[in-house]
Amino acid sequence: MLLALPGCGSLPDDILNDNMLTIAPQGEQDVMHPDWGKATVKPKSGVQGPYGEKNAYQPHSLESFLAKHNLNYEVLPGDYKMVKLVDTIKFNTGSSQVSRQSAYWLDVIARYVASQPGIDVVIDGHADNTGAAKFNDKLSVKRADAVKQSLVNNSVDQRSIFTRGYGEAEPACNNATAKGKACNRRAEVLFILSADY
Repeated sequence: MLLALPGCGSLPDDILNDNMLTIAPQGEQDVMHPDWGKATVKPKSGVQGPYGEKNAYQPHSLESFLAKHNLNYEVLPGDYKMVKLVDTIKFNTGSSQVSRQSAYWLDVIARYVASQPGIDVVIDGHADNTGAAKFNDKLSVKRADAVKQSLVNNSVDQRSIFTRGYGEAEPACNNATAKGKACNRRAEVLFILSADY
């Protein structure tokens, strides 16, 4: 039985006569029709930015960078690689100004992230329970925005930064003590690495 398929008139005679199992493609090179010739552009490999630019860093170099600078982190499970800083950015009571102790390492991280396409940053602002809940909701957003502005000032693309404010709703420590309140006046930083990173 001979089938006439439209568009298949250029098939070589030996394909029609052979057993299809013996001539099925065995690898990528076999998929190409012999008359098409060789591929003119070699596929790119290695770590690249969104526009194909070469990235000097190896995959997962964010982790190497953080370890080199003694910044504690944890890798979170999920569809994308997510790296959360264990250290948080600290604030004074009622303030959205980044503390000096946090500003230094935040600037170091910002310079690194600015040089790395493919890293999104999520900043979660938090507050202690001092004052009204509505005030703390707004304050937590201002804290996240202050961290974002610090990153933008160090050339991190603002389109890759996302902020959220949780007010006093998610304390990390007990608000019954001054030390616990200081722990809760914070912003947390999470990095989401693109599949290409």
